[in-house]
Amino acid sequence: MPSRLDQQIDRIVAENGGSLHDALRALMQVNEHLEAELQRLRAVMVYSQACDDGQSLH
Repeated sequence: MPSRLDQQIDRIVAENGGSLHDALRALMQVNEHLEAELQRLRAVMVYSQACDDGQSLH
């Protein structure tokens, strides 16, 4: 019986027409999006902490 991870991999490959190359490309695009969102959230945190401390960012 395939693991949950194996099932997810099979689904992603199937959603990309069976192409491992296209599946990998799709996963890398999702990863880039998530990394950009993480950077945005970190910036919001830094800004929020600076405002809470009464510091000016200008």
